[in-house]
Amino acid sequence: MKKLFALFIIISAAGCKESPDKEFDECVGASYYYLDNQSTRSFSVQFSGPDLNHQIAPATVVNPKMRVLIGQDSDFGFIPAPSMTFSSFSLNTTVNGQKVILYQQNPVKDSLWAKQKENASDPDFGCYSVDYTLKITDDMLN
Repeated sequence: MKKLFALFIIISAAGCKESPDKEFDECVGASYYYLDNQSTRSFSVQFSGPDLNHQIAPATVVNPKMRVLIGQDSDFGFIPAPSMTFSSFSLNTTVNGQKVILYQQNPVKDSLWAKQKENASDPDFGCYSVDYTLKITDDMLN
């Protein structure tokens, strides 16, 4: 029994001599997603996808001529594009108690979102942030 206990102590002590893993030292890229409602209609926003760091409450109404932050996302080593953050995206209104979809992206198309970098020469990876804005007009809405 003493030999077994001694073996246990030796194995435990040997495991403690290893140095801890190297710290993870990589940059985080951030994306901020905005809706710019240039239409004459009010709507709410609904999307699906991974959990965001911050997102708009589904009951929030986006009124005409209003620009609102709907979510933000970040990742190690690169700046997430809209299609990486949202699986699908819709703008909704209520008519006679029924939800009506006014606009939908399923799947989300990056090319429809205007990308604004803090500095135009910043790369699309690393420790930078980007604002993505989807401009909504009456022509886009059902």
